[in-house]
Amino acid sequence: MDIEKNITGPLFGFLTLVFGFGATASGIFRAWPVFWICLLLAIVSLTVFARLRFADFVNFFVSRQARYGANVALSIVGVMGIAVFANAIVTHRFDKRADLTALRLYTLSEQTATVLENLEVEIQVTAFFSSSIPQLATRAKNILELYQRETQFLTVSFKDPYVDLQLSEQYQVQYDGTIIFESKERQEKVTIVDEQKFTSAILKLIRNETKKVYFLVGHGEHSLDDPNNSGYSDVKTELENQNYAAFPLSLLTKTDIPTDCEVLVIAGPETALTRNELDAVEKYLTRGGKLFLMLDPSLTSAEDVNSGLVRRMKPWGINIGNDLVIDKAQFIPLFGPSAPVPGPELHEITRAMREPVAFPVVRSVKPITDRSADLSVKSLFKTVGGTGNSWGETERETDGTFSDDFTDFTYNVGVDTPPPVSVAVAIEQKTDTDGNGDTTRDPTRIVVFGDSDFAANAIFRAPNRDLFLTAINWLTLEEDLVAIRPIDLSQQALREMTIQDMRVVQITAVFFIPLIVFIAGVTVWWQRRKGENA
Repeated sequence: MDIEKNITGPLFGFLTLVFGFGATASGIFRAWPVFWICLLLAIVSLTVFARLRFADFVNFFVSRQARYGANVALSIVGVMGIAVFANAIVTHRFDKRADLTALRLYTLSEQTATVLENLEVEIQVTAFFSSSIPQLATRAKNILELYQRETQFLTVSFKDPYVDLQLSEQYQVQYDGTIIFESKERQEKVTIVDEQKFTSAILKLIRNETKKVYFLVGHGEHSLDDPNNSGYSDVKTELENQNYAAFPLSLLTKTDIPTDCEVLVIAGPETALTRNELDAVEKYLTRGGKLFLMLDPSLTSAEDVNSGLVRRMKPWGINIGNDLVIDKAQFIPLFGPSAPVPGPELHEITRAMREPVAFPVVRSVKPITDRSADLSVKSLFKTVGGTGNSWGETERETDGTFSDDFTDFTYNVGVDTPPPVSVAVAIEQKTDTDGNGDTTRDPTRIVVFGDSDFAANAIFRAPNRDLFLTAINWLTLEEDLVAIRPIDLSQQALREMTIQDMRVVQITAVFFIPLIVFIAGVTVWWQRRKGENA
């Protein structure tokens, strides 16, 4: 009889563990019929085990191992209690987070943080999301929660457009996923869940006016309405995202640049400006205007069609070369050394640059040493190749063109532009002050690039996009507001798990790993028991 108890008792104890494990697993997967069956069998097995090995069952609860186990359990509970208590205090008093993701998915950009820090206007955000787009709604909640953590002037509420019909009609919501940013005077509507769009909407609410950027037309410049590769339609879209309004401007019919022009952009003219146009530009700059000038190198003729603009820039401390910049050290492989990727210099425009900028075809633009004392002229980008690897090529064919094979160019000392070659500069004229030390007008600012194609639709992507917008912001005295680059999740995207993959992971995590641990534990227990009976 004792032998039977010694064999049958442990067997029912083992079955109790097996059925208990099965009940736990089926409960996790919500297989309730299996759960109740396993739970019932576990209770029956435990009852039989306690009946056959009653003495051992009672001794277990008063044994030294039980006391040790109880002490360990109490210690664990105590540690968990302390952790919960400390976490509650930290969350309540400090409310800090740490974003450990590689792409900083849960951190607002520095630009947005600056806007929210200076926010002093109450803004109500009403987000209309139905239950049919839960992932997009979750993304919007996460971003808006980050906004709320940065300022007390922003309140957020989520509504279902198909449930809150009256409110939806009040805001004229046409699309599921619309977000309304509203102040006392104005409201802005956003239909894309994106930090750039959110911050742009806030800027439109807190600014009293939209700054106007005029693009000179009539000379073959890049067009704001051209959606093709060479057009500037993407530039117009991004400027509007930054709360600017972009307009074409023809000086052939006007004698002066409009007074509401915040920035005048001249993007790659292919024919010469008239004298009257050049005078209008000069007059605009002398009264504190802002100019963004992009002049492409003359590839088909030794005579520069933009020589008038080149001459007008020299009094401002800028020398624009009639050359073609070559860099054999760092360039776009698809185009060769004639498409350099220069390195950024220290300046407000380049301080936010994280990646190199490519210029398909560029000429040299460098500061003039002997310039007026009231001019601050700084280079923005320079080639990285040393002597013999980068220079400004000036040698042309007899017809005035450059050789088709750019790789055969060689550096000629004293003839070509020596390295490092500057391809972009930024100029600021110091302003006069009155008797109280206050400036009498805004400073004149000029940005000159030796290439205009870097902002064309074909390659208007980060970081080219960031550079263009940051230059505009610097020209308008908005250095603290630079382009907010959208996070490219495709670079970190993982392969989507199939149903079979998910089942393998679940079975491995819920069954195989615990089963291995369980078998190891039973083996150790059995070996120790055999040693005790020996």
